[in-house]
Amino acid sequence: MFLLQQSEDSTSIKKLVRFFNINFPQMDLIVYGRGLELPAFTLGRALSSLKNKMINVLNIYDFLFICNPYIEVSNVVAFTGDENELRDLLDGLESLRVNGRIYFCGITNIKPRYNFVSITSFDKSFCEINLSLSILKILSNDNIKREKMILDQLNDISDLDDYVKNYANVFSLDQPILLSPIMLPAKSFLESLGVNVSSYFDTKILDSVQIVYTGVDMHIIKRVIFSLRSKGKKVTDILIDADPLLAPIYLSMIMFYLKKK
Repeated sequence: MFLLQQSEDSTSIKKLVRFFNINFPQMDLIVYGRGLELPAFTLGRALSSLKNKMINVLNIYDFLFICNPYIEVSNVVAFTGDENELRDLLDGLESLRVNGRIYFCGITNIKPRYNFVSITSFDKSFCEINLSLSILKILSNDNIKREKMILDQLNDISDLDDYVKNYANVFSLDQPILLSPIMLPAKSFLESLGVNVSSYFDTKILDSVQIVYTGVDMHIIKRVIFSLRSKGKKVTDILIDADPLLAPIYLSMIMFYLKKK
């Protein structure tokens, strides 16, 4: 629960949140299409840090052109919202008889030819965020302290709008955003909103920037902030004080609110 003062603003993120009933099979690989990094990396990171399972995460075309022809993969979970990508993915999975569970953001009439591949479609609105939240809710166990804290926040979103609006007051849409390594899964979603965004791993030099980070990678970002300020750059540093699995999702909500209000 987010204990922040009620707001008069009528724009509601809370009303857009949906939790999907998703059953994940055993998987060897997680695959994502353009713009669907957020749920893909949320799943990969959650499996790693909550369930001690290391599952690789690849974009669709690395999977189809680099991995699939040469490495034996039995079970793939994929996220996409583009029908051209969906057709390419189906062709690749079906030709080599790879089990696939595809989660599609939007409406499609495309159907697999074989029953070892399935397609589940979701409402396109807020899909990337809702998939990511649903993944964490499904994978979290209320008997484990960290996972229970995640569940508590997901089960009670009564103050979510105020949490988002409180952070929104810190950001400026006129300044570019630089994401820390932990925040990187939010990058493509922010780009889809028209946000000028780069990451720790990009090399372009910015005259002024808002650096967004978490407590986990704070020490790395403090070095970047010091370096930029020593060169006379204008830097605003913004800490998203949340579990590192949730922080990129919250940032996506915040920027969605700023762009849509």
